[in-house]
Amino acid sequence: MQGAIPGISPNQANEMTNTAATGLMKVVGVGTQVLVNGAICLLVLLHLRQLRRFMFALQWTVAIAALAICSTLWSQDAMTTARRSIPFALTTLFALYLASRFQIRQQLSIFTGTMVVTACASVILALFVPSIGLEASTGHFGNWQGVFTQKNACGRAMVFATAALLSMGRMTIVRFGCLLLFLLVLAMSESRGAWMIEGALLVCYGGLRILERFKLSNRVLLVSGSAIAALALAVIASMYFPSIALILGRDASLTGRTAIWQQVWIAVLKHPVLGYGFAAFWQGMKGESYNVILALRFVIFHAHNGFLEIWLELGAAGLFLFALSYLRAWVKLWAMLNSGTMRGAFWMIFVLLLVGVYDVDENTLLTFNGLFWILYVAAVANIEIMSMEQRLERRSWSRPMSEVKHVSEQATV
Repeated sequence: MQGAIPGISPNQANEMTNTAATGLMKVVGVGTQVLVNGAICLLVLLHLRQLRRFMFALQWTVAIAALAICSTLWSQDAMTTARRSIPFALTTLFALYLASRFQIRQQLSIFTGTMVVTACASVILALFVPSIGLEASTGHFGNWQGVFTQKNACGRAMVFATAALLSMGRMTIVRFGCLLLFLLVLAMSESRGAWMIEGALLVCYGGLRILERFKLSNRVLLVSGSAIAALALAVIASMYFPSIALILGRDASLTGRTAIWQQVWIAVLKHPVLGYGFAAFWQGMKGESYNVILALRFVIFHAHNGFLEIWLELGAAGLFLFALSYLRAWVKLWAMLNSGTMRGAFWMIFVLLLVGVYDVDENTLLTFNGLFWILYVAAVANIEIMSMEQRLERRSWSRPMSEVKHVSEQATV
């Protein structure tokens, strides 16, 4: 449902093709949502016992989903919040199903295979159905958007696809071919932000591969040094951002994003604690979003910053819950970096990094039918499950040999 071919995501039909959504598009769009959400409900019911057993792995993400549903009580558009928060909660359970049902390598195979199909479909649409596959907006005409709403969404998906492919282990001929496909679509999208993040991803991958060659005792020092260096580079980049933006062909306002953030912040201060309700702020020329649009003099549909978007919809309470889940995941991963399971944690590291970076100027999380919330929740759940497995393994090794022998005898009987 994250895809945006008119007929699947009718709300984005205007953005994609400069034509209004038709009644048929709305029927197909609603039908698709009913079908997918019905399938998720069926999966949840069939694996209810398993999901209960692994509910601990959701941690604070389940609290975010619960807050989204509860926000119906104070939402400025209660019907929209109720209609969209329930599918959002279902995708949270679906992410837990993926993490508890499949090994990480299987999850990567499923996701990579899906992205290969998506990339191939994007190539076909761009070459043979340009009215859909190419960007139609002013200033970006001709850029590849494929089966996505626009070129930036296409580039972002290819970056995540590359991260999954690099996390799968040894690079075979087939995987190398998939990597070239992802890089082709990414390059043709001409999403410069995605290009930069893809470069940072490759550097991070190289750094992790080097790091795993060192002894466990040296990894803490190396990771700490890398973190300090990254922070220093971020500070330098912020100081010289106008010059860097000029080199990359961008303006210092990030294509008007800074102006958007200023107006969104004014709206945030009006309802700072609980927000305006899940998916309830952006109502076009209605409600508080009208004031933002009036000040900017153009129509927008999200805050172009994931953290501001969370604050808008779920208030400081929602942002606090997200921060708890995000920081907890990094603390758990830190322990894994100092153990022998570092390679198995590559995918979770990439997801956390990409979510953090992308949500600076885009909204990737609070989308009621979005893919990236599923990836984030599944990554958090994977981390919790791996941490629990390591803890149980350490306990088994620390038990006295007499107790282990007794348990072994009981098992034999």
